[in-house]
Amino acid sequence: MSNGRANALVERIIAINWHAAEDSFEHGTSRAWLMREYLRRSALWVQELQKEEHRPFFDVAQSDRWPFFDIAQRVDPLVCADEEVASRLDEFLSEHASSLLVGRVCRAALNWTSLSEESLAKFPDLPDPFEPLILLFERGGGFWIENGFIDFVASRVRLATWDEHVAAEPLTLLDAGTLDALDEE
Repeated sequence: MSNGRANALVERIIAINWHAAEDSFEHGTSRAWLMREYLRRSALWVQELQKEEHRPFFDVAQSDRWPFFDIAQRVDPLVCADEEVASRLDEFLSEHASSLLVGRVCRAALNWTSLSEESLAKFPDLPDPFEPLILLFERGGGFWIENGFIDFVASRVRLATWDEHVAAEPLTLLDAGTLDALDEE
């Protein structure tokens, strides 16, 4: 994919208010739905990639583990983001991201933008896994993980295993109006 997509993603990440506790509370419901959608989408990718690899997807020796792993590296082990764009993202995240996990997820999303059309063509029916997470961050910064749950102040999402998320209800519309309506319920 082009540097244009990578630069656009970095601009979105830089624009996020990473310490927006009040937004986190205000948008807790939509952020929980966005996390569920990320978990569902990444579970679909795990399911498909596991078929490709003909072995269990995660093992004890791997540093990448469910649910926050670099999907692009599993699609194409040679993928890497443009060095200049990656350095810009890393520099920003080292000073502003709310946690190391959030930084790792943003870097994985950047690697995603670097996948070639050819690499993704093998998986035409699978959605972009990272868009829900970037929207989640834009609606209130990072999140916490405690006792097997991802915490959004007013809402929580159970981590569970990847196969428990494959058949989850999809959040088909990710526009601001739909997400705002979820917060009003």
